[in-house]
Amino acid sequence: MERICAGSGIDGISDLPSNVIDHILACLPLKDAVRTSTLSKKWKEKWYTVPQIIVDESFFHERSQRKLEGIISYILTRHEGKIETFSVSVEKVKDRYNMKLWIWRLSKKSIQELTLLIRRGRRNEVPSGLFSCQQLRKLNLRHFEVKPSHSFKGFQNLISLQLNKVNITTAVFEKLIASCPLLEQLTVRNLSCIDHLHINVPSLKYFSFDGEFKSIVFKTPLLEVLSINFYRIGSENNQFDLRFKFRGLPPAIKELYVRCQFQKFLAAGDTFTEVSTSYNHLKTLGITAFCFEKLDDISCLISLMESSLNLEILDITACNCKDGAVPETVLKFWEDQNHSSVSLNRLQKVAVRSFHGKDHELKFVQFLLANSPVLNELTVECMKNPDFDEDEIKSVLSLLCPDSAELKFIGGNYDSSSDDSSDSDDNSNGSYSSDSD
Repeated sequence: MERICAGSGIDGISDLPSNVIDHILACLPLKDAVRTSTLSKKWKEKWYTVPQIIVDESFFHERSQRKLEGIISYILTRHEGKIETFSVSVEKVKDRYNMKLWIWRLSKKSIQELTLLIRRGRRNEVPSGLFSCQQLRKLNLRHFEVKPSHSFKGFQNLISLQLNKVNITTAVFEKLIASCPLLEQLTVRNLSCIDHLHINVPSLKYFSFDGEFKSIVFKTPLLEVLSINFYRIGSENNQFDLRFKFRGLPPAIKELYVRCQFQKFLAAGDTFTEVSTSYNHLKTLGITAFCFEKLDDISCLISLMESSLNLEILDITACNCKDGAVPETVLKFWEDQNHSSVSLNRLQKVAVRSFHGKDHELKFVQFLLANSPVLNELTVECMKNPDFDEDEIKSVLSLLCPDSAELKFIGGNYDSSSDDSSDSDDNSNGSYSSDSD
């Protein structure tokens, strides 16, 4: 290989092949890509062709909001060629005409991934030109409004849709998702419609919902990951019935995450004991705010586990309810389980969090240990509680734990006292977490 030495008179930067320059620019943040225009004549206008434009406030943190919008418009005006990815994350957009201009220009650029995240201010109406972007494969919107008057055909190539703090009627929302024949991932947070939802998306594989609604019906035969977060259930401002009516899980479900009081997840009369479905695909089950003092919750959970013959991972967090004595019916239930034929033959990993050391919680853990022959890891995370002896609990569990299983007992340092949720616009990867606003 020819060595280029300083002072040799050879301009190594300018002599780079165009495809190499394009690759370098594609790997740089936009701010640095623009700066390369000073390197040489060959680089001067190369940044006009970068396929990815990602703008946030750190890019122009010294600029005023209006000037920031003007710079984004300038970038899109000067750009040549296709734009595969366009992402803007700003505090607010003052000039709504700018938003329409951005969308119009992107519709001419074969845009495939579009992210528009507005954090505050009056919600911007989604420009009708957005529905002309039929090459879109990923769409992420925050703080927008979709008017019922919009006439649209959906997105024929969309595979991922994220909506956060979007004002949209139930009818328009259902029409939108039903008009995306390739949609596989749907993430919805803080949606304005509080109603009965019909998720009719045959291609859907991942669905995450944070918010409030009354019931849901799935027509999603391929759905594998379902995450439900009712983070406002039980608030004093609720003036309506928030019971979640759920008549059976989609049959292909592999991962189920529930962040709410479990009795809210299944309305009366819809328990798993009354259905004959076997969820043979379910491998991961995560539940937060589970009440070990309510028989309905416990029986529903056990029934679901019995129906999930291939369940491998169980992650459950107890609620912080401060009820008095445990009902006799609950204690009787656990006594009856000593003679049950339940067998969790595939369960390998269990985590019980926010453990208060109560007798009925301990009986649940004992039940799992007695009926999980291949269990290899048990994690118990305790709440700080002066009313029980952590060493004693650990000793009891150690005796019951099989030699093949590792016991991780975390005493008195786990804080789950709040159900606070943070705002996030990242797509979830299926791990058990909540990121609602």
